[in-house]
Amino acid sequence: MATSFDRQACGRVGVKLAILLIAACTPSAAALLHEALGPFERLEPRTYQPTDIDVFEEFGLDEAEEAEYRTGDGRSVMVRALQFYADTGAVAAYAWLRPPGAKEVQRGERAVEMDNTILIHFANYVLWLEGDWPDEEDVELALAYLPRPKPTADPPVLQYVPEELLVADSGRHILGPVSLDRLAPELPPSTVGFHFGTEGYFARYATPGGEMRMIIWDYPSNPIARAQSEAFRAFAGGVAKHDGPLIAVVLDPASPDDAQRLLARVRYRAEVTAHVGETNRYDNLRNILLDTVILCGLLATLMVLGGILVAGTRRLAGRLAPESILAPPAGPGMQRLEIDSSTDSLERRSPSGSSNRWR
Repeated sequence: MATSFDRQACGRVGVKLAILLIAACTPSAAALLHEALGPFERLEPRTYQPTDIDVFEEFGLDEAEEAEYRTGDGRSVMVRALQFYADTGAVAAYAWLRPPGAKEVQRGERAVEMDNTILIHFANYVLWLEGDWPDEEDVELALAYLPRPKPTADPPVLQYVPEELLVADSGRHILGPVSLDRLAPELPPSTVGFHFGTEGYFARYATPGGEMRMIIWDYPSNPIARAQSEAFRAFAGGVAKHDGPLIAVVLDPASPDDAQRLLARVRYRAEVTAHVGETNRYDNLRNILLDTVILCGLLATLMVLGGILVAGTRRLAGRLAPESILAPPAGPGMQRLEIDSSTDSLERRSPSGSSNRWR
């Protein structure tokens, strides 16, 4: 049983690694949906427009397509593919489309299934399959043929969402005034400040005082969030908390005390990464001295070997080829200057002698 599980896990990892490799070779002008899903053959694709198109356009919807796939034995599945400009928009659309009570499964980056429907998020795509499901490997390969995938990290705000008391399937992303109006119309967009590139996460919480709505806003920097927190304090329809680049607001709280306890669960955790340079061998003086001694020893050895090689070559050439340029000269190996030490060519003259000559 464990061996079967390991094989399935390894196969899934291999397929996911192949996705980006195959997608990199996919022509940019290709259709969103591939021509086949294993034994399923695609019929004529057509443009798809999701419900509440304004929200999806705010999420950055670039293109949407749907097509029916059929097999020879009569099975069929309807596939819808939504392509977004960035991964954040696809994550937001996935949460928006997720059916309540759906079961999480292993497909793409995240996926859920319910009845005969599978919702899949992969990179900047959301896929909706409804009908007779293809095999898992066929679905993963279909993801590989999606054109222009842009896999990036999930929105940072997700790591600050409290899980305790969270109502299941209530989470939604807010990326602009349209999605804000759908979830919290009483909160003015000017209070949020979407022109800063603000992203929000809406969720419902079952507190002892009743169900409450909370939105966590993620701003590009702490100073921007601090300045914008003044607008939230002036907002009379909720209770707000500022922590780092985050602003959490509970809308129309039924219990002020429970609202404060809920806000206290939102904690910003700053990640400080210290730059640690790689240790260099020559940062240690002992290594420098040791390498110097080794280098000097190598040079001395090379000099000795070089001398032996030159001397041996000349001696061998003298025996085998005395007339060659490599042979040593004939005669004694040392030239002497025959100078008689007894004959002094320079006559030493005393001062007195030189004075007598001039006389």
